[in-house]
Amino acid sequence: MSTWTTTPGRVLHVRPTAEAAAAAASAPVDAGPPSFLQGDHLRAYAARRAAGGVHRAWTGVASHLTGPFDGAALARALTRFVRRHEGLRTWFDVDGAEPVRHLVPADVVAFETVEVPGPEAGPAWDEALTAHLTATFDAGCRPDSWAPFALGVVVPAGSSGFAVFWGCDHAFTDGASQLMVLSELEELYAQELAGASPDAGPAGSFLDHARAEHALAAGTPPDAPEILAWSDAVTAHGGRLPRFALDLGLAPGETAPVRIRTATLLDATGLARLDALAAAHGARFTGAVFAGIALTDARLTGAADWFGVTVVGSRGPGLETAQGWLCNFAPVTFPVGRGGLAEVLPEADAAFRRARRVATVPVHAALGVMLVGGVLDPASLGSPQLISYLDLRRFPGVGRRAYDEGLHFTGEGRTANASLWVNRDHERLYVVMQTPDVPSAQAATDRYLAELTATFVAAAGDGAARREAAGAGRLG
Repeated sequence: MSTWTTTPGRVLHVRPTAEAAAAAASAPVDAGPPSFLQGDHLRAYAARRAAGGVHRAWTGVASHLTGPFDGAALARALTRFVRRHEGLRTWFDVDGAEPVRHLVPADVVAFETVEVPGPEAGPAWDEALTAHLTATFDAGCRPDSWAPFALGVVVPAGSSGFAVFWGCDHAFTDGASQLMVLSELEELYAQELAGASPDAGPAGSFLDHARAEHALAAGTPPDAPEILAWSDAVTAHGGRLPRFALDLGLAPGETAPVRIRTATLLDATGLARLDALAAAHGARFTGAVFAGIALTDARLTGAADWFGVTVVGSRGPGLETAQGWLCNFAPVTFPVGRGGLAEVLPEADAAFRRARRVATVPVHAALGVMLVGGVLDPASLGSPQLISYLDLRRFPGVGRRAYDEGLHFTGEGRTANASLWVNRDHERLYVVMQTPDVPSAQAATDRYLAELTATFVAAAGDGAARREAAGAGRLG
Protein backbone atom coordinates (compact mmCIF):
# COMPACT_ATOMS: atom_id res chain seq x y z
CA MET A 1 0.00 0.00 0.00
CA SER A 2 2.89 2.38 0.65
CA THR A 3 3.66 2.38 -3.09
CA TRP A 4 0.33 4.03 -3.96
CA THR A 5 0.57 7.73 -4.74
CA THR A 6 -2.03 10.30 -5.69
CA THR A 7 -2.36 14.07 -5.95
CA PRO A 8 -3.08 15.70 -2.56
CA GLY A 9 -6.65 16.78 -1.92
CA ARG A 10 -9.69 16.53 0.32
CA VAL A 11 -10.24 13.13 1.94
CA LEU A 12 -13.79 11.81 2.24
CA HIS A 13 -15.19 8.53 3.54
CA VAL A 14 -18.39 6.80 2.44
CA ARG A 15 -20.00 5.51 5.65
CA PRO A 16 -23.25 3.83 6.66
CA THR A 17 -25.88 6.35 7.66
CA ALA A 18 -26.72 6.48 11.37
CA GLU A 19 -30.03 4.77 10.67
CA ALA A 20 -28.37 1.98 8.66
CA ALA A 21 -25.70 1.42 11.31
CA ALA A 22 -28.34 1.18 14.06
CA ALA A 23 -30.42 -1.27 12.05
CA ALA A 24 -27.32 -3.36 11.27
CA ALA A 25 -26.38 -3.60 14.95
CA SER A 26 -29.66 -5.41 15.62
CA ALA A 27 -29.78 -7.33 12.35
CA PRO A 28 -31.36 -10.78 12.60
CA VAL A 29 -29.27 -13.91 13.00
CA ASP A 30 -28.73 -16.05 9.92
CA ALA A 31 -28.64 -19.72 10.87
CA GLY A 32 -26.18 -20.71 8.19
CA PRO A 33 -22.57 -21.47 9.14
CA PRO A 34 -19.61 -19.32 8.14
CA SER A 35 -17.53 -20.83 5.38
CA PHE A 36 -14.58 -22.93 6.55
CA LEU A 37 -12.07 -20.17 5.82
CA GLN A 38 -14.32 -17.60 7.48
CA GLY A 39 -14.52 -19.79 10.58
CA ASP A 40 -10.73 -20.07 10.81
CA HIS A 41 -10.39 -16.32 10.35
CA LEU A 42 -13.06 -15.45 12.92
CA ARG A 43 -11.58 -17.68 15.60
CA ALA A 44 -8.14 -16.16 14.98
CA TYR A 45 -9.65 -12.67 15.16
CA ALA A 46 -11.41 -13.43 18.46
CA ALA A 47 -8.17 -14.76 19.95
CA ARG A 48 -6.20 -11.70 18.81
CA ARG A 49 -8.88 -9.35 20.14
CA ALA A 50 -8.88 -11.13 23.50
CA ALA A 51 -5.08 -10.78 23.68
CA GLY A 52 -5.22 -7.06 22.87
CA GLY A 53 -3.40 -7.50 19.55
CA VAL A 54 -3.76 -5.41 16.40
CA HIS A 55 -6.06 -6.97 13.79
CA ARG A 56 -4.62 -6.34 10.35
CA ALA A 57 -6.14 -9.21 8.35
CA TRP A 58 -7.68 -6.89 5.79
CA THR A 59 -7.01 -6.45 2.12
CA GLY A 60 -7.84 -3.70 -0.33
CA VAL A 61 -7.44 -1.84 -3.59
CA ALA A 62 -6.80 1.73 -4.67
CA SER A 63 -7.17 3.43 -8.03
CA HIS A 64 -8.52 6.50 -9.86
CA LEU A 65 -11.85 7.44 -11.44
CA THR A 66 -12.37 9.84 -14.32
CA GLY A 67 -14.87 12.68 -14.28
CA PRO A 68 -16.43 14.96 -11.67
CA PHE A 69 -16.72 14.00 -8.03
CA ASP A 70 -20.25 13.74 -6.63
CA GLY A 71 -20.35 12.46 -3.07
CA ALA A 72 -24.08 11.74 -3.08
CA ALA A 73 -23.80 9.76 -6.32
CA LEU A 74 -20.91 7.72 -4.92
CA ALA A 75 -22.91 6.96 -1.77
CA ARG A 76 -25.84 5.78 -3.88
CA ALA A 77 -23.48 3.63 -5.97
CA LEU A 78 -22.07 1.96 -2.84
CA THR A 79 -25.58 1.44 -1.50
CA ARG A 80 -26.59 -0.40 -4.67
CA PHE A 81 -23.35 -2.38 -4.66
CA VAL A 82 -23.74 -3.63 -1.07
CA ARG A 83 -27.42 -4.43 -1.50
CA ARG A 84 -26.44 -6.73 -4.39
CA HIS A 85 -23.78 -8.61 -2.42
CA GLU A 86 -25.24 -10.58 0.45
CA GLY A 87 -21.81 -11.44 1.84
CA LEU A 88 -21.06 -7.75 2.42
CA ARG A 89 -24.28 -7.34 4.37
CA THR A 90 -23.08 -9.58 7.17
CA TRP A 91 -21.19 -9.31 10.43
CA PHE A 92 -20.35 -11.90 13.09
CA ASP A 93 -20.80 -12.12 16.84
CA VAL A 94 -17.58 -13.83 17.95
CA ASP A 95 -18.16 -13.72 21.72
CA GLY A 96 -19.41 -17.30 21.98
CA ALA A 97 -17.84 -20.67 21.29
CA GLU A 98 -18.82 -20.44 17.60
CA PRO A 99 -19.23 -17.37 15.36
CA VAL A 100 -22.82 -16.28 14.75
CA ARG A 101 -23.68 -14.47 11.51
CA HIS A 102 -26.04 -11.50 11.39
CA LEU A 103 -27.51 -10.58 8.01
CA VAL A 104 -28.39 -6.93 7.39
CA PRO A 105 -31.59 -6.60 5.31
CA ALA A 106 -30.94 -5.08 1.91
CA ASP A 107 -33.60 -2.39 2.30
CA VAL A 108 -31.94 -0.82 5.35
CA VAL A 109 -28.51 -0.47 3.69
CA ALA A 110 -27.68 3.19 3.03
CA PHE A 111 -24.48 5.24 2.87
CA GLU A 112 -23.45 8.88 3.00
CA THR A 113 -20.23 10.66 2.02
CA VAL A 114 -18.55 12.79 4.69
CA GLU A 115 -15.34 14.80 4.67
CA VAL A 116 -12.80 13.71 7.30
CA PRO A 117 -9.54 15.20 8.60
CA GLY A 118 -6.87 14.06 6.19
CA PRO A 119 -3.17 14.51 5.54
CA GLU A 120 -1.82 17.95 4.75
CA ALA A 121 -0.39 18.56 1.29
CA GLY A 122 3.38 18.69 1.36
CA PRO A 123 6.54 16.58 1.10
CA ALA A 124 5.20 13.99 3.57
CA TRP A 125 1.85 13.56 1.80
CA ASP A 126 2.41 9.99 0.57
CA GLU A 127 3.58 8.71 3.96
CA ALA A 128 0.73 10.49 5.73
CA LEU A 129 -1.83 9.07 3.31
CA THR A 130 -0.53 5.54 3.91
CA ALA A 131 -0.84 6.13 7.66
CA HIS A 132 -4.39 7.44 7.17
CA LEU A 133 -5.45 4.41 5.14
CA THR A 134 -3.86 2.01 7.60
CA ALA A 135 -5.63 3.65 10.55
CA THR A 136 -8.93 3.69 8.63
CA PHE A 137 -8.74 0.02 7.72
CA ASP A 138 -7.48 -1.06 11.14
CA ALA A 139 -10.47 0.62 12.75
CA GLY A 140 -13.19 -0.23 10.26
CA CYS A 141 -12.27 -3.49 8.55
CA ARG A 142 -13.23 -5.93 11.28
CA PRO A 143 -15.68 -8.83 11.19
CA ASP A 144 -17.62 -8.16 14.41
CA SER A 145 -19.38 -4.97 13.33
CA TRP A 146 -21.02 -3.57 10.22
CA ALA A 147 -19.79 -2.39 7.83
CA PRO A 148 -16.64 -4.59 7.72
CA PHE A 149 -15.24 -2.54 4.84
CA ALA A 150 -14.25 1.06 4.19
CA LEU A 151 -14.51 3.19 1.03
CA GLY A 152 -12.91 6.59 0.64
CA VAL A 153 -11.70 9.10 -1.91
CA VAL A 154 -9.09 11.80 -2.35
CA VAL A 155 -10.41 14.74 -4.38
CA PRO A 156 -7.72 17.13 -5.70
CA ALA A 157 -8.64 20.77 -6.18
CA GLY A 158 -9.49 21.72 -9.74
CA SER A 159 -9.22 18.18 -11.07
CA SER A 160 -11.69 16.29 -13.24
CA GLY A 161 -10.85 12.99 -11.59
CA PHE A 162 -10.28 11.61 -8.10
CA ALA A 163 -8.57 8.76 -6.29
CA VAL A 164 -10.52 5.98 -4.60
CA PHE A 165 -9.53 3.41 -1.96
CA TRP A 166 -11.30 0.38 -0.50
CA GLY A 167 -10.39 -2.01 2.29
CA CYS A 168 -12.28 -5.04 3.59
CA ASP A 169 -11.83 -7.60 6.34
CA HIS A 170 -10.60 -10.84 4.78
CA ALA A 171 -13.58 -12.80 6.12
CA PHE A 172 -15.73 -11.12 3.48
CA THR A 173 -13.42 -10.99 0.49
CA ASP A 174 -10.64 -12.62 -1.49
CA GLY A 175 -8.20 -11.55 -4.19
CA ALA A 176 -10.66 -12.02 -7.03
CA SER A 177 -13.33 -10.02 -5.19
CA GLN A 178 -10.86 -7.22 -4.61
CA LEU A 179 -9.94 -7.17 -8.29
CA MET A 180 -13.61 -6.70 -9.22
CA VAL A 181 -14.90 -4.31 -6.56
CA LEU A 182 -13.70 -0.98 -7.94
CA SER A 183 -14.65 -1.67 -11.55
CA GLU A 184 -18.19 -2.57 -10.47
CA LEU A 185 -18.38 0.56 -8.31
CA GLU A 186 -17.03 2.59 -11.23
CA GLU A 187 -19.87 1.31 -13.42
CA LEU A 188 -22.52 2.00 -10.78
CA TYR A 189 -21.12 5.48 -10.13
CA ALA A 190 -21.21 6.32 -13.84
CA GLN A 191 -24.85 5.24 -13.94
CA GLU A 192 -25.68 7.43 -10.95
CA LEU A 193 -24.00 10.44 -12.56
CA ALA A 194 -26.04 9.83 -15.71
CA GLY A 195 -29.27 9.61 -13.74
CA ALA A 196 -29.79 5.97 -14.66
CA SER A 197 -29.79 3.19 -12.10
CA PRO A 198 -30.91 -0.08 -13.70
CA ASP A 199 -31.57 -2.91 -11.27
CA ALA A 200 -28.85 -5.50 -11.83
CA GLY A 201 -30.41 -7.83 -9.28
CA PRO A 202 -28.58 -9.68 -6.50
CA ALA A 203 -25.20 -11.25 -7.17
CA GLY A 204 -24.59 -14.89 -6.31
CA SER A 205 -25.14 -15.70 -2.63
CA PHE A 206 -21.95 -16.29 -0.65
CA LEU A 207 -24.11 -17.55 2.21
CA ASP A 208 -25.54 -20.28 -0.02
CA HIS A 209 -21.97 -21.12 -1.04
CA ALA A 210 -20.97 -21.56 2.62
CA ARG A 211 -23.93 -23.86 3.28
CA ALA A 212 -23.15 -25.95 0.21
CA GLU A 213 -19.49 -26.17 1.22
CA HIS A 214 -20.35 -27.64 4.62
CA ALA A 215 -22.84 -30.08 3.09
CA LEU A 216 -20.25 -31.25 0.56
CA ALA A 217 -17.61 -31.76 3.24
CA ALA A 218 -20.02 -33.70 5.44
CA GLY A 219 -21.02 -35.92 2.54
CA THR A 220 -17.47 -36.74 1.36
CA PRO A 221 -16.27 -40.14 2.63
CA PRO A 222 -12.73 -40.49 4.07
CA ASP A 223 -11.69 -42.68 1.15
CA ALA A 224 -12.86 -40.26 -1.56
CA PRO A 225 -10.24 -39.69 -4.27
CA GLU A 226 -9.92 -36.02 -3.30
CA ILE A 227 -9.15 -36.95 0.32
CA LEU A 228 -6.70 -39.66 -0.69
CA ALA A 229 -4.86 -37.23 -2.98
CA TRP A 230 -4.18 -35.00 0.02
CA SER A 231 -3.20 -37.92 2.25
CA ASP A 232 -0.86 -39.39 -0.35
CA ALA A 233 0.88 -36.05 -0.93
CA VAL A 234 1.32 -35.33 2.77
CA THR A 235 2.42 -38.89 3.61
CA ALA A 236 5.04 -38.81 0.86
CA HIS A 237 6.50 -35.62 2.33
CA GLY A 238 6.99 -36.50 5.95
CA GLY A 239 3.49 -35.74 7.19
CA ARG A 240 3.95 -32.01 6.73
CA LEU A 241 2.65 -29.26 4.49
CA PRO A 242 5.17 -27.41 2.32
CA ARG A 243 7.45 -24.69 3.64
CA PHE A 244 9.48 -22.06 1.81
CA ALA A 245 12.41 -23.61 -0.03
CA LEU A 246 15.07 -21.72 1.99
CA ASP A 247 15.62 -21.29 5.71
CA LEU A 248 14.21 -17.91 6.74
CA GLY A 249 16.14 -17.89 10.01
CA LEU A 250 13.12 -17.92 12.35
CA ALA A 251 12.74 -20.25 15.29
CA PRO A 252 9.75 -22.65 15.34
CA GLY A 253 6.62 -20.63 16.10
CA GLU A 254 8.41 -17.30 15.67
CA THR A 255 6.95 -14.58 13.45
CA ALA A 256 8.21 -11.22 12.23
CA PRO A 257 6.65 -8.09 10.72
CA VAL A 258 5.75 -8.45 7.05
CA ARG A 259 7.87 -6.92 4.31
CA ILE A 260 6.39 -7.03 0.83
CA ARG A 261 8.80 -8.09 -1.91
CA THR A 262 8.12 -8.21 -5.62
CA ALA A 263 10.01 -9.07 -8.79
CA THR A 264 9.27 -9.15 -12.52
CA LEU A 265 9.88 -12.65 -13.86
CA LEU A 266 9.20 -12.02 -17.57
CA ASP A 267 8.39 -9.03 -19.76
CA ALA A 268 5.86 -9.13 -22.62
CA THR A 269 8.41 -10.67 -25.00
CA GLY A 270 9.31 -13.38 -22.52
CA LEU A 271 5.63 -14.09 -21.91
CA ALA A 272 5.03 -14.65 -25.60
CA ARG A 273 7.96 -17.07 -25.73
CA LEU A 274 6.79 -19.01 -22.68
CA ASP A 275 3.24 -19.13 -24.09
CA ALA A 276 4.67 -20.70 -27.24
CA LEU A 277 6.73 -23.20 -25.26
CA ALA A 278 3.70 -24.28 -23.23
CA ALA A 279 1.54 -24.60 -26.34
CA ALA A 280 4.19 -26.69 -28.07
CA HIS A 281 3.92 -29.21 -25.23
CA GLY A 282 0.13 -29.18 -25.10
CA ALA A 283 0.19 -27.42 -21.74
CA ARG A 284 -1.45 -24.32 -20.33
CA PHE A 285 0.53 -21.35 -19.11
CA THR A 286 -0.42 -22.29 -15.54
CA GLY A 287 1.57 -25.48 -15.95
CA ALA A 288 4.60 -23.45 -16.97
CA VAL A 289 4.27 -21.31 -13.84
CA PHE A 290 4.29 -24.35 -11.56
CA ALA A 291 7.07 -26.00 -13.53
CA GLY A 292 9.24 -22.92 -13.07
CA ILE A 293 8.59 -22.75 -9.33
CA ALA A 294 9.24 -26.48 -8.90
CA LEU A 295 12.52 -26.31 -10.83
CA THR A 296 13.68 -23.39 -8.71
CA ASP A 297 12.81 -25.15 -5.47
CA ALA A 298 14.45 -28.38 -6.58
CA ARG A 299 17.64 -26.54 -7.49
CA LEU A 300 17.73 -24.92 -4.04
CA THR A 301 16.76 -27.97 -1.98
CA GLY A 302 18.04 -30.89 -4.04
CA ALA A 303 14.63 -32.60 -3.84
CA ALA A 304 13.66 -34.78 -6.79
CA ASP A 305 9.94 -34.53 -6.06
CA TRP A 306 8.06 -31.25 -5.62
CA PHE A 307 5.08 -30.60 -3.34
CA GLY A 308 3.21 -27.32 -3.33
CA VAL A 309 -0.18 -26.12 -2.09
CA THR A 310 -2.03 -23.85 -4.48
CA VAL A 311 -4.89 -21.43 -3.94
CA VAL A 312 -7.81 -22.35 -6.21
CA GLY A 313 -10.91 -20.25 -6.85
CA SER A 314 -14.16 -21.97 -5.89
CA ARG A 315 -16.56 -19.73 -7.84
CA GLY A 316 -19.20 -22.05 -9.21
CA PRO A 317 -21.94 -21.07 -11.67
CA GLY A 318 -23.75 -17.93 -10.54
CA LEU A 319 -20.88 -16.83 -8.29
CA GLU A 320 -18.56 -15.48 -10.98
CA THR A 321 -18.86 -11.86 -9.76
CA ALA A 322 -19.86 -12.50 -6.13
CA GLN A 323 -18.08 -10.72 -3.31
CA GLY A 324 -16.79 -13.21 -0.73
CA TRP A 325 -13.98 -15.55 0.26
CA LEU A 326 -14.44 -18.08 -2.52
CA CYS A 327 -11.20 -20.04 -2.30
CA ASN A 328 -9.99 -23.54 -1.67
CA PHE A 329 -6.57 -25.21 -1.55
CA ALA A 330 -5.18 -28.23 -3.34
CA PRO A 331 -1.90 -30.20 -3.44
CA VAL A 332 0.30 -30.01 -6.52
CA THR A 333 3.01 -32.65 -6.61
CA PHE A 334 5.13 -34.13 -9.37
CA PRO A 335 8.69 -35.41 -10.01
CA VAL A 336 11.35 -32.91 -11.04
CA GLY A 337 14.11 -34.41 -13.12
CA ARG A 338 17.42 -32.99 -14.28
CA GLY A 339 16.06 -31.29 -17.39
CA GLY A 340 14.77 -27.77 -17.95
CA LEU A 341 11.29 -26.35 -17.83
CA ALA A 342 10.30 -27.91 -21.15
CA GLU A 343 11.00 -31.38 -19.76
CA VAL A 344 9.09 -30.76 -16.51
CA LEU A 345 6.17 -28.96 -18.17
CA PRO A 346 3.96 -31.97 -19.05
CA GLU A 347 4.18 -33.34 -15.50
CA ALA A 348 3.50 -29.90 -13.99
CA ASP A 349 0.51 -29.30 -16.21
CA ALA A 350 -1.00 -32.70 -15.42
CA ALA A 351 -0.40 -32.13 -11.70
CA PHE A 352 -2.25 -28.82 -11.75
CA ARG A 353 -5.16 -30.40 -13.63
CA ARG A 354 -5.35 -33.03 -10.87
CA ALA A 355 -5.23 -30.28 -8.25
CA ARG A 356 -8.25 -28.59 -9.84
CA ARG A 357 -10.20 -31.83 -9.44
CA VAL A 358 -9.07 -32.25 -5.82
CA ALA A 359 -10.19 -28.68 -5.10
CA THR A 360 -13.81 -29.59 -5.78
CA VAL A 361 -13.91 -30.86 -2.17
CA PRO A 362 -13.23 -28.37 0.66
CA VAL A 363 -9.71 -28.78 2.02
CA HIS A 364 -11.09 -28.85 5.56
CA ALA A 365 -12.65 -32.25 4.84
CA ALA A 366 -9.19 -33.60 4.02
CA LEU A 367 -7.55 -31.84 6.97
CA GLY A 368 -10.03 -33.43 9.36
CA VAL A 369 -9.37 -36.92 8.03
CA MET A 370 -5.58 -36.46 8.07
CA LEU A 371 -5.48 -35.03 11.59
CA VAL A 372 -7.70 -37.76 13.03
CA GLY A 373 -5.67 -40.43 11.23
CA GLY A 374 -2.31 -39.03 12.34
CA VAL A 375 -1.26 -38.42 8.74
CA LEU A 376 -0.65 -34.68 9.17
CA ASP A 377 1.59 -33.05 11.75
CA PRO A 378 -0.65 -30.34 13.31
CA ALA A 379 2.37 -28.06 13.74
CA SER A 380 2.67 -27.64 9.98
CA LEU A 381 -0.76 -25.99 9.83
CA GLY A 382 0.64 -22.84 11.43
CA SER A 383 2.17 -21.22 8.37
CA PRO A 384 2.19 -23.41 5.27
CA GLN A 385 3.68 -22.26 1.97
CA LEU A 386 0.93 -21.15 -0.42
CA ILE A 387 1.15 -20.47 -4.14
CA SER A 388 -1.36 -18.44 -6.11
CA TYR A 389 -1.47 -17.75 -9.84
CA LEU A 390 -3.90 -15.23 -11.39
CA ASP A 391 -4.22 -14.08 -14.98
CA LEU A 392 -5.29 -10.47 -14.49
CA ARG A 393 -6.30 -10.14 -18.14
CA ARG A 394 -9.36 -12.33 -17.56
CA PHE A 395 -11.33 -10.27 -15.02
CA PRO A 396 -14.49 -8.38 -16.00
CA GLY A 397 -13.04 -4.95 -15.18
CA VAL A 398 -10.32 -5.07 -17.85
CA GLY A 399 -10.43 -1.87 -19.88
CA ARG A 400 -11.94 0.26 -17.13
CA ARG A 401 -9.66 2.87 -15.63
CA ALA A 402 -10.35 1.77 -12.05
CA TYR A 403 -9.16 -1.75 -12.92
CA ASP A 404 -6.31 -0.97 -15.27
CA GLU A 405 -4.74 1.56 -12.87
CA GLY A 406 -5.62 -0.36 -9.73
CA LEU A 407 -3.26 -1.42 -6.97
CA HIS A 408 -4.06 -4.43 -4.79
CA PHE A 409 -2.58 -4.55 -1.29
CA THR A 410 -2.85 -6.41 1.99
CA GLY A 411 -2.54 -5.47 5.63
CA GLU A 412 1.04 -5.91 6.76
CA GLY A 413 0.89 -7.86 9.99
CA ARG A 414 3.29 -10.66 10.94
CA THR A 415 4.39 -13.83 9.15
CA ALA A 416 6.63 -16.86 9.49
CA ASN A 417 6.62 -17.80 5.82
CA ALA A 418 7.09 -16.38 2.33
CA SER A 419 4.20 -17.47 0.13
CA LEU A 420 4.17 -16.72 -3.60
CA TRP A 421 1.46 -14.69 -5.35
CA VAL A 422 2.23 -14.90 -9.07
CA ASN A 423 0.27 -12.65 -11.43
CA ARG A 424 0.16 -12.10 -15.16
CA ASP A 425 -1.09 -8.99 -16.94
CA HIS A 426 -0.69 -7.64 -20.47
CA GLU A 427 2.86 -6.47 -19.82
CA ARG A 428 4.61 -8.92 -17.51
CA LEU A 429 4.68 -11.96 -15.25
CA TYR A 430 5.55 -11.00 -11.69
CA VAL A 431 5.61 -12.39 -8.17
CA VAL A 432 4.68 -10.78 -4.85
CA MET A 433 5.83 -12.22 -1.53
CA GLN A 434 4.90 -11.44 2.08
CA THR A 435 8.22 -12.06 3.81
CA PRO A 436 9.49 -11.78 7.40
CA ASP A 437 11.30 -8.48 7.81
CA VAL A 438 14.48 -9.81 9.40
CA PRO A 439 17.96 -9.89 7.79
CA SER A 440 18.10 -13.68 7.46
CA ALA A 441 14.73 -13.85 5.72
CA GLN A 442 15.52 -10.96 3.41
CA ALA A 443 18.80 -12.57 2.37
CA ALA A 444 16.93 -15.81 1.63
CA THR A 445 14.30 -13.87 -0.33
CA ASP A 446 16.99 -12.11 -2.36
CA ARG A 447 18.50 -15.44 -3.32
CA TYR A 448 15.15 -17.02 -4.08
CA LEU A 449 13.90 -14.20 -6.29
CA ALA A 450 17.16 -14.21 -8.24
CA GLU A 451 16.90 -17.98 -8.81
CA LEU A 452 13.21 -17.85 -9.71
CA THR A 453 13.76 -15.04 -12.21
CA ALA A 454 16.68 -16.90 -13.78
CA THR A 455 14.51 -20.01 -14.19
CA PHE A 456 11.81 -18.18 -16.13
CA VAL A 457 14.23 -16.12 -18.21
CA ALA A 458 16.08 -19.29 -19.21
CA ALA A 459 12.81 -21.05 -20.06
CA ALA A 460 11.64 -18.17 -22.25
CA GLY A 461 15.00 -18.14 -24.00
CA ASP A 462 14.78 -21.88 -24.50
CA GLY A 463 11.38 -21.45 -26.13
CA ALA A 464 12.81 -18.86 -28.54
CA ALA A 465 15.76 -21.09 -29.39
CA ARG A 466 13.46 -24.01 -30.13
CA ARG A 467 11.31 -21.92 -32.45
CA GLU A 468 14.35 -20.62 -34.28
CA ALA A 469 15.70 -24.14 -34.67
CA ALA A 470 12.35 -25.35 -35.98
CA GLY A 471 12.20 -22.46 -38.43
CA ALA A 472 15.72 -23.19 -39.67
CA GLY A 473 14.78 -26.81 -40.19
CA ARG A 474 11.75 -25.87 -42.29
CA LEU A 475 13.82 -23.50 -44.40
CA GLY A 476 16.43 -26.19 -44.96
